[in-house]
Amino acid sequence: MNSDMETYYDINKFFLLQIGGWPYQKKVLKILIPCLLSMILYSVYVIEALLLYETWGDVDIAIECVITITPVMVSNIKLINIVINNDKFRRLLQLMNEHWKLFHNKNERHILRYYANIGRKITTYVAVYFVTTMIFYLLIPLIPKILDIIIPLNESRPLAYVFPAEYKVDKVKFYYPIVFHSYVTTITTIIILFTIDTTYIVCVLHACSLFTAISQNLKNITKDTKIIINYDKKKHTGSKFHLLMEEHDAASNDYLEFMMCLKKHQLALEHAQTLDSIFTHATFVILFLNVLLLSIVGIQLINNLGRTEEVIRYIIYSFAVFIHLVCMCIPGQLLIDRSTEIFNEAYSSEWYTFSLKTKKLLRVLFYRSFVPCTLTAGKMFVMSMTMCSSVLQTAMSYFTAFLSIK
Repeated sequence: MNSDMETYYDINKFFLLQIGGWPYQKKVLKILIPCLLSMILYSVYVIEALLLYETWGDVDIAIECVITITPVMVSNIKLINIVINNDKFRRLLQLMNEHWKLFHNKNERHILRYYANIGRKITTYVAVYFVTTMIFYLLIPLIPKILDIIIPLNESRPLAYVFPAEYKVDKVKFYYPIVFHSYVTTITTIIILFTIDTTYIVCVLHACSLFTAISQNLKNITKDTKIIINYDKKKHTGSKFHLLMEEHDAASNDYLEFMMCLKKHQLALEHAQTLDSIFTHATFVILFLNVLLLSIVGIQLINNLGRTEEVIRYIIYSFAVFIHLVCMCIPGQLLIDRSTEIFNEAYSSEWYTFSLKTKKLLRVLFYRSFVPCTLTAGKMFVMSMTMCSSVLQTAMSYFTAFLSIK
């Protein structure tokens, strides 16, 4: 990684190292750390399966188990995905490193730094959001203990837990070990989600910066050509002007500039395609889990309106799921918008002022940029704000269906 990447992506690199997802760390760590984290996450599956077995037939507890397991499953899927696609991720980082070298002029470097700085700010804001949410979520089990000290009653208040589970031990005697385990699993889940989601966002923003830089270059080529032609047009008229124009264009740099734009556009497309290939299958599964989670959390929120602590917990939960969905869809929408700018800029250019060789390159650029660059879920669904709206509508439909059945 060059100095710019080290500066802007240092937070992402640090957390990727902690979960064993950094492609350049030691191979043994890339195996041991994900295995350890997976064991922590799998322990949640075990205790939830035991709870389901002990309370078989209780729909409310079954729904609560699904709510507990789903975010852990999402985190596990993201971790496994980044480990399996580690070679592709290495290639993605190599491409990003090449981009910082190839996009070297002042304007291009400014655009790359601008988007990288946005990515760093988003990473920081998401970190603050996750930490704040986690603190409120993890404080819920401690509320009865705190109230027993501040406002004591004749008897102790019932013990509260982060999530319902069955440990096959005395829950009162082993209360603090149980809470400690739930804290470890919750923090592990959140760290994995934060790390991979923010890495995904900064990689998409980098792709957007490439498309923005290329569209800006196209605008500058058109502007420069127009200035030169207008100047020559004042001095020459009729057939002499057209002859001079062809002579000028043949000797000018517009062909070389367009050639560089095409090469850079090809690199930008490769970056976007590599990014999509890394996350597309995991995104498909996670999208389905988001629909499920939004539906059943809504049901539990309605069922627990009389319990303040539970209402707060489910509101925080619902908001977190919604934010996660938005973080999946907005980058895809942004990529569509920025990649479309290439075609719009080329289409609005004064192509008739270009040389014949440049016009041929322009046709190639039209062909490559006509279809927007997209991020997909399972190569079937395009990630965009339209998809976000569809997911929310689907979740609401399932919510009303489940509620009527119940």
